[in-house]
Amino acid sequence: MKNLSTLLTLFVLLVTFTSCKTDQQKKAEIVTNNYVRYIDSVTKKGISNAIIDWNHIAKGFEKKSNELNIEIDKLENVKRFDDKINPATAKYEDFRNIVFEKKLQQEKNLSLQ
Repeated sequence: MKNLSTLLTLFVLLVTFTSCKTDQQKKAEIVTNNYVRYIDSVTKKGISNAIIDWNHIAKGFEKKSNELNIEIDKLENVKRFDDKINPATAKYEDFRNIVFEKKLQQEKNLSLQ
């Protein structure tokens, strides 16, 4: 009887631990998908819109990035998430660089006039 009680306790702990892990992974998946979708939506709006609204875009990116980092830090195995996050981050950084180059070019053209 004592062994049965011990086994039952271990089983309950295992199920609880597994369900928490699953909840954390689900939350990380949602936050990762939101992050990727945000970057896709920003880059689809175009460079001219991004130049005008860059402060708002940068704040949104920072918020999504912080949310993502908080959730990812809770997990042990993040490779699956890194495979989605890294290309999206590279896409954002490339887009940001293009926006900054265009913005500098516009400012330079205005100063020459």
